[in-house]
Amino acid sequence: MSNQFIAHVEIPVTDLDQAKDFYEKVFGWDIKPFGKGYYLFNTRSGMTIGFRKTDIIQSGNTTIFHVNVDSIEAHLDRVKTSGGKVFREKTVIPVYGWYALLNDPDGNTIGLFQTH
Repeated sequence: MSNQFIAHVEIPVTDLDQAKDFYEKVFGWDIKPFGKGYYLFNTRSGMTIGFRKTDIIQSGNTTIFHVNVDSIEAHLDRVKTSGGKVFREKTVIPVYGWYALLNDPDGNTIGLFQTH
């Protein structure tokens, strides 16, 4: 297991350019486009922060943090046997690795991240 617990935080935003401007001014982050409807800030120290374009911010479409894991498959198996649900199966992120999303028994969405 990685010594860095949180791998990625994803923030839904209604306006990518407005969010980019805000977070760059507030925190000094260098945010770059990273695919359609997505911007990314790479800390270069093992953690990234993504900004995902969405039409509205609502329940179930909120900030998501991603936990570093050695095996997404093993964790998704545990989710299924522990009262949670798989929201998104293992999905490739070019260059970086893979991610998946789960819902805990209360419906909270948590991300899993596995490097190459």
